[in-house]
Amino acid sequence: MSTPVVKVLDKALYVLSVFFDKDEFSLKELEERTGLNRSTIYRILQVYLKWNFLEQDSTTKKYRLSIKILEMSSSVLRKISYLNVCRPHLLALRDRTGESSFLAVRDGVNIVVVDWEPSYFNAQINIMVGKTVPAHCTAAGRAILAFMPQDERETLIEKMDMVRYTDHTIFEKNILRQELKITAERGYAISRGEYDEYIFVVSAPIFDIHHRVIASCAIAALESRVQNEEQVAQFGKLVMEATDEISKKLGASPDQLKKNGFNF
Repeated sequence: MSTPVVKVLDKALYVLSVFFDKDEFSLKELEERTGLNRSTIYRILQVYLKWNFLEQDSTTKKYRLSIKILEMSSSVLRKISYLNVCRPHLLALRDRTGESSFLAVRDGVNIVVVDWEPSYFNAQINIMVGKTVPAHCTAAGRAILAFMPQDERETLIEKMDMVRYTDHTIFEKNILRQELKITAERGYAISRGEYDEYIFVVSAPIFDIHHRVIASCAIAALESRVQNEEQVAQFGKLVMEATDEISKKLGASPDQLKKNGFNF
């Protein structure tokens, strides 16, 4: 049996839910829509106003959802996206290529691996969740950098130490900028033994509902298993298809972003 507190909460959530169907309601319209007592609705609205879940137009006196609801929904979307939306695509990339796949986000001038699927091969790459790698020397980092707003990207590049980890590491900032331009034009980034000597990575960006790059998805393989440029292009095609689907599920328009999202 529902307690009085639960019944009040049920009514309050019911009132809030009707705002998902229409932008604004007067007190009378809410009474007609919900069938609840006007005084009950009024008390509920006052609580929502107090907590900034709703706002009231000073002229019309109508109520509408506040920006706080949007902020909360965006937070939920970000959490759900990595756990639920990306995982099936990581599995699909691993199954179609046999190679490791992983998801990375930016943390300052570095990237952090937040999810991964190991390859089917006996000789595997150890890409542990939580691993941090400088963004300049991996495809997963460059896939994010290439699609950031120009001013933000330049600020980050200026902060980078550009450490040279192998003979293949890009360690000059102008060369990095050139590589990012190529990445943006191609739609995906490539790194060959730049951080770990024998590891090849291809990665593409993931965009959120606000059309911001928020992460990258990648395929990682031992370079000895990457036979030719045709295989590289195929990996690129597969990872772009995956990130396009993820971005669309997050509300972005990745095709438009990849055409217009990069500037020098």
